Amino acid sequence: MTQQLILSGEQTIYQAAELHRMLVEALSRKEALEVELSCVSEFDSAALQIMIWLQRECERLGLALALIDPSQPVLDLVALLGLTRVLTFQESHS
Repeated sequence: MTQQLILSGEQTIYQAAELHRMLVEALSRKEALEVELSCVSEFDSAALQIMIWLQRECERLGLALALIDPSQPVLDLVALLGLTRVLTFQESHS
C-alpha cells in the first residue's frame, strides 16, 4: 500500500518542524510514500533539507518514495542550488 501526502501553501522554516513530524509519522507506517508538491507556493532550504532527508531515509528503510509534480517554487530552488541530480521528481499518474 502507498501513503499519499499532499503538501500545499508555504513550506518554509516556519513549517519545517511540523513537516518533519508528519513525515516521521508517515515513515513509521513502513509503507511506500507519495508526496504531492504541486500546490506548494513557497519552498525554502529548510523544506528542501527535509525532502533530501526523506529521500535518504526511505532509501535506508527500503521504502519507495515518489515526489510528485513539484511546483515552480520547488523546481526553482532545486535548480538554483544545483540539486537536480539529488532529488528526483515524477509526474502524477492522472
